[in-house]
Amino acid sequence: MITNSKLKTQKLNSKIKSFAFLVAFLTFAFLLLNSPAHAQTQPGITVTPSIIHIDLATDQPEYSLTYFNNTKAAISLSLSAQDFTELEDSYKISFLEGKDDSNYKYSLSSWISFESKNIELDPGETKSVRIFIDKNRITEGGHYASILAEIQQPEAQGQVAVKAVLSSLLFVRASTGKEIEDGKISDFNALRDGIEYPNEYEVRFQNNGNVDVIPYGVIQVFDPLGNLVAHGPFNTDSLDAMPESIRRYQATVTTYQKILFPGIYTAKVSLKFGKTNQTATASVRFFSQGMFDFVQLAIAMTLIGILILYLKRKLRKSP
Repeated sequence: MITNSKLKTQKLNSKIKSFAFLVAFLTFAFLLLNSPAHAQTQPGITVTPSIIHIDLATDQPEYSLTYFNNTKAAISLSLSAQDFTELEDSYKISFLEGKDDSNYKYSLSSWISFESKNIELDPGETKSVRIFIDKNRITEGGHYASILAEIQQPEAQGQVAVKAVLSSLLFVRASTGKEIEDGKISDFNALRDGIEYPNEYEVRFQNNGNVDVIPYGVIQVFDPLGNLVAHGPFNTDSLDAMPESIRRYQATVTTYQKILFPGIYTAKVSLKFGKTNQTATASVRFFSQGMFDFVQLAIAMTLIGILILYLKRKLRKSP
């Protein structure tokens, strides 16, 4: 005859086995779904590199673009070059056409030639094409263009042919001896709501030269006593600032001080840019509540005050 204790033990062992089986099954399923055999490259057409910088003082006036067809259909690519400029104070670019293109002094398309303007790619095939720059005719300063590859597929009955364009940006710096590097920080602000302590900052860099530059540096934050409480790198993505334009950058700092008191804080940014390592600095002062929330403190103090008044009245009424 099975006693109650043995029956409970059997039920417990059964539950343990069921739980162990469930854990083993979930672990196997997780490993199966995340195994390399199930990792697949997304279908499409890719180009590498997507951004190219060429300094004609040190680099050859040519480079190669590589196109990879990861679709199940043969495709044709038609290559061309189109000038572009950066929209003022933004991260976007604008392609130039017509009069805007002909009047743009930083254009590059007229000095570009192709090894071949047409490429045929079978499914899974990779091909490269060389791009040439006329070093002897290019004028002073920086020049910019996008290498466009228009994708064409044969039309199939009952289907609409989809056309797309791959873009690869080309930044070229001439070598005439008249290239000018000049820039400054036009604005530096903390990004925050109200008087909160900020972790993000905005820098507007004004490039006054005739070549593109990549500013880089560090942002430091000091508390009311002058102690360094936070710092962070600037422009970790190596984003270009186009000539005669303003580019807006955002940077995040890491705070190391555990206790931040209310008071006047100072943030400083120090940048370097260009082949000549020019510098640009700026600072901003702001009042911050630090790690304290003034609204919550005010509510807490109000509640404490009401409680004190209530207790005083109770004490007065008591004999």
